[in-house]
Amino acid sequence: MKYLAAVMSVLLLAGMAMAQDKAPKAAGLKITKITGTVNLMKDGMVVMTLKPGDALPSLVDPSMTFAVVEGSIEVEAAGQKITAATGANFTVTSDNGQMNVALTAGTPVEIKNTAGNTVVLTENSEVKMIMTNGNVEVTVVTGNAMVSSSSGGASTNVQAGEKIDMVVPVVAPPAGTPPVVTPPVDDGIEPPTPPFEMPVIPVMPVEPPSVIPSQELSTSAG
Repeated sequence: MKYLAAVMSVLLLAGMAMAQDKAPKAAGLKITKITGTVNLMKDGMVVMTLKPGDALPSLVDPSMTFAVVEGSIEVEAAGQKITAATGANFTVTSDNGQMNVALTAGTPVEIKNTAGNTVVLTENSEVKMIMTNGNVEVTVVTGNAMVSSSSGGASTNVQAGEKIDMVVPVVAPPAGTPPVVTPPVDDGIEPPTPPFEMPVIPVMPVEPPSVIPSQELSTSAG
């Protein structure tokens, strides 16, 4: 009986491990904000309808289509924030540092990163973005996109087949920040001991004692 119980325990633990391996993992997509009605679609079918106040689901598929019926939606993927408004029907695919955003129909979709660089897609356009070491390579697959930097300069119209790099600027520390002091590295080697020097003791001159003149006493004759 003890042997049978041990075998059953091993099988139960193995089954639990297999179930954990098959559990769905979170995708690179995250819905962060909804202000209206949005349909979540897959393969042309509506799988969920979200409205204000609904709990935002955790997406397990790296590719999802969003149809904004009214209001707006905000989605995060690969460090980028994607915002779309009423009428937009777009697909986001994010995997291994690469993100594709395709706008099938409707109002423009804006893609913005934390540095303030933006990419605006128009209808029937798709962009591919590859993020590597602070650099974002934007390639327009179809249609066109307006790309602008965080400096607020003129936007660049990128056509299909063209690419442009967006460098994320390095943020300088604010003025008045004290410099970072690097502590010395203890390499285990003790500094050499300085040679011993005899301290110099000043010798004060000794004055000779004062001489008191002796007085001779005369003896009077008797």
